[in-house]
Amino acid sequence: MKRYLVYDVGGTSVKYSVMDEHANVLESSSSPTPPQGEGQIFKFIIDTTTKYKNKWELNGVALSVPGAVDIKSGYVHYAGQVTDFIGRSIKEELADIGLPIELENDANCATLAEKWKGNAQECNSFICVTIGTGIGGGIFLDGKLRRGKKGMAGEVGLMIMNSTESLDTLVETSTFSRLGSTWNLLNRVFLKTGEELTGEELFDHYHKKDNCVQGEVEAFFDAIAIGTANLIHTLAPEKVLYGGGISEQSEFTNHINERLKKIRPEIVGMTEIDVCKFRNLAGQIGALYHFHNCHLKE
Repeated sequence: MKRYLVYDVGGTSVKYSVMDEHANVLESSSSPTPPQGEGQIFKFIIDTTTKYKNKWELNGVALSVPGAVDIKSGYVHYAGQVTDFIGRSIKEELADIGLPIELENDANCATLAEKWKGNAQECNSFICVTIGTGIGGGIFLDGKLRRGKKGMAGEVGLMIMNSTESLDTLVETSTFSRLGSTWNLLNRVFLKTGEELTGEELFDHYHKKDNCVQGEVEAFFDAIAIGTANLIHTLAPEKVLYGGGISEQSEFTNHINERLKKIRPEIVGMTEIDVCKFRNLAGQIGALYHFHNCHLKE
C-alpha cells in the first residue's frame, strides 16, 4: 500500500494527513500557519515531513496551497496570506525532503476532490465555488480542470459585480468576494451593529427576523445568485457546487435557486445547484488526486 503526506496550507492553519492511495486517512494533525516574512513555512513543512518519514514509508508529498500556481515548476505567482510562497518555487524550496512533490491551488483541489470522490463524479463540466474569507473557484470543463495563464482561471472572487463605483476602486468594493463572502458579510453586520457574530450566530439572528441583519443577509444571497448566474451564462456547467461553512445552512441552495428563477428561470433547468461533499478534507483529497494525475505512468 502506498502512503502519502498531504498538506492543506491556509492563512490561519496548516492541516496535514498521512493518506493511502485511496485518500483514507491513516493519521492527521494541524498546526497554526507560521508567521510570514522569514520563510518559516518551508522549515515547518520540511521538519514535519521528516518526522513522518521516520514513522511511515512515504511515496510522495502533495500540497494544496492558496493563490496562482505553476504546477510544473512549483512557482507561486501570488498566495494570499501565505506571502512567503510568493515568487518562489515550492518544489525547489522543499527539494531536500527527497520525495516526489506536487502542488495545486486550494480551490482547484476542492474541485478535484469533488470530481474524484464527491458530488461531481458523473459531471463532465462543473464549477466549484468556495465561500469563506473571500470567494475561490475551480472550473472543470469538458473533462479537464482549467488553470489558464499563470494559474489564474477560476479566480471568480475577482468578478466585478457592478459598475457604480469609480473604476480604480471596483476591485476593493464591488467584486464577488467583497459582496458574497462570509467574512465580508460578518464585517458589514459588525459595522452596522457593533456585534462580532459567528456565522452560526448571524443566521440564528436571521431566522429570528432580526431587522439589523435581515437586509445584509438578503443582499448576500442576492450577490451569490448574481455571481452564479454570470458563471452559468459564461460556462454553461452541469453543476455549480458550493463549499465553505455557510453552504452547510439547510436552506442555502433554496435561497440561490429562488433568486436564479427571478433572474432568468431557464438557468435553473440548465444547471443544478448543489453543495460540496467534502469539508475540511477537500484540499487534502484534491491534492492527492492531483498527485496521482501527475504520476499516472508510474
